Amino acid sequence: MTYLIPLIPLLPLAGFVVTGLLGRQMGRESHQIAVWAVAASWAVAMVVAFAALAHGFGIGDGAGITLWNWIPALGFKAEMGFYVDALTGCLLIVVTTIGMLVHIYSIGYMAHDPGKWRFFAYLNLFMFSMLLLVLADNFLLVFAGWELVGLCSYLLIGFWYPRRSAAVAAKKAFLVNRIGDMGFALAIMAIWTQLGTLNMQAVFKLVEGGGLSSTWIAVVALLLFCGAVGKSAQFPLHVWLPDAMEGPTPVSALIHAATMVNAGVYLVARCNPIFGAAPGVMVVVAAIGIFTAVLAASIAFTQTDIKRVLAYSTISQLGYMFAALGVGAWTAAIFHLMSHGFFKGLLFLGSGSVIHAVGDEQDMRKMGGLARKIPITYVTMLIGSVAIAGVPPLAGFFSKDEILGGAFKSGFLWVWAIGFVVAGMTAFYMFRLMGMTFWGPSHVDPEVEQHIHESPTTMTRPLILLAIPAAALGLLIGFPPESGLLHQWLAPVFEATIAAGGRTEAAYSFFGIDGGLAIVTTGLVAIAIIAAWRLFGVDMPAIGLHAEPRPDQVREVSARRGLDFLYRGSAAKWWFDDLNNLLFVVWGGRLAGAVWWFDRVVIDGTVNGVGTVTTQAGLRLRRVQTGHVQNYALGIAIGLIAMALGYFLIAVR
Repeated sequence: MTYLIPLIPLLPLAGFVVTGLLGRQMGRESHQIAVWAVAASWAVAMVVAFAALAHGFGIGDGAGITLWNWIPALGFKAEMGFYVDALTGCLLIVVTTIGMLVHIYSIGYMAHDPGKWRFFAYLNLFMFSMLLLVLADNFLLVFAGWELVGLCSYLLIGFWYPRRSAAVAAKKAFLVNRIGDMGFALAIMAIWTQLGTLNMQAVFKLVEGGGLSSTWIAVVALLLFCGAVGKSAQFPLHVWLPDAMEGPTPVSALIHAATMVNAGVYLVARCNPIFGAAPGVMVVVAAIGIFTAVLAASIAFTQTDIKRVLAYSTISQLGYMFAALGVGAWTAAIFHLMSHGFFKGLLFLGSGSVIHAVGDEQDMRKMGGLARKIPITYVTMLIGSVAIAGVPPLAGFFSKDEILGGAFKSGFLWVWAIGFVVAGMTAFYMFRLMGMTFWGPSHVDPEVEQHIHESPTTMTRPLILLAIPAAALGLLIGFPPESGLLHQWLAPVFEATIAAGGRTEAAYSFFGIDGGLAIVTTGLVAIAIIAAWRLFGVDMPAIGLHAEPRPDQVREVSARRGLDFLYRGSAAKWWFDDLNNLLFVVWGGRLAGAVWWFDRVVIDGTVNGVGTVTTQAGLRLRRVQTGHVQNYALGIAIGLIAMALGYFLIAVR
């Protein structure tokens, strides 16, 4: 069974190479090899994941395979090897399933794009990179996949590079991620210098055995978390993800909603022995996560671009996952990662279907009344919205309920309180999106409205297939709560860390605190949905009728709610982009200009001046060398006279 593992990333890599070399010549069929490569990878991944989750077929609680010795250098060694356990199996299900469906969806979405072959080649490269990251058995190989994922993000966000906004967004994503990646790189260096190995399982055993001091454990955990913050778009490195929506919608679904941004969550969960041994860092993880959740949800309230609402929703839900990791609810975090991957992938692909139907329009104020015209898209997006809102018995309800319950019972009441509020905010902004897009009167351009039609089957079938796990995943693997299949699968991965933390939980009780928390949260979600339906499904505000609302209308709507400052702050994304522009573009640009001037004028000027003086001195001195004997004789005579005169003066004194 372990010999099947290398095929999972190698098949997409082969698809990338063939499509990249021959795709242009293949014309309209340039997607074929890429799609079949990912489909084959999915089939192999399902076999391996089943073996890992069933703890059988030679994999048991974890199994690895070493392909070759990648980097042997004196005492340093890094192997090209893969490791699979139940946690890896869960990620394989999410990454390969959503990746395959996105490839199929892209056949219709990119059908008329002249660069389709390049797009599918990049998608295959991304799949290889993400699978390499998930399967790697040592930190250096994880870092290689980590950086390749960043490269693919750059290529796919900027796929339509002639459009300036896409090119700028790609650079922004690449540069912001480098900040977090520096932390990850430093963590790898610290691990090697302190433990002498980069093999992940060996590192975890050494940490559990006391091979690393508490100070170094905290340092390594913080540096690893720094990398996770960048890749998973957590505060303050969250600013790249909303701009990443400039890429084609399938990219948004694959990279920036369902898979790539989960890499940070996976890294922290995989390194649970390190984080579990650093309780102070765990509090930092929980604080950053829950703050990011409420911050992003507050921004999603007022966004009018359908993809940006979903982008901020992604940031908020990732914050939920980090909050769960920080409070020690490890399995709940992975549960939410899986459920979020399916319903957010569904929502992003659904938004692409909407954009396709209304002539590439993304402003929700120019939509409305689409439920009757694109019914498959509407029903599937409604399922995704209900799931992310946390309405029982859909998937989001079970995973969110476990996170909030875990925070409450672990004594993190502040995490529970903020998470409780965010649950209501999530339901509100998602049904605001549904109301502005599908309900009420149509605000679509009349010339576009007469051409609105449902997307082709290559786009709607993935929506239907994703809607199934979005609705049923919670019942399949999360019921009964806190003791379902997922908990049985992941118990061997997290049990040592949980035991070391001395945290034990009572069994889930619906007629106790667990049921009470679930009922209260569901009640808040119901109120938020009804409020959004009233405001944006029935009583659509006047601001929704205009592509660019007039200032007096903005004031009227916001003042009516008594939230003028909050409204403006949310609409301006709390001025984070303005702050970054001021700090890093304006002031940073001026500082860079000053440094460049100092380097050019002072440093280079000094070096060039020394060279000039030396050259000029040489030019003057070479005139002494005339080549005439009489001149040299005269020089000798003058020298002798000077010497004699010197001796005479000394003798006289």
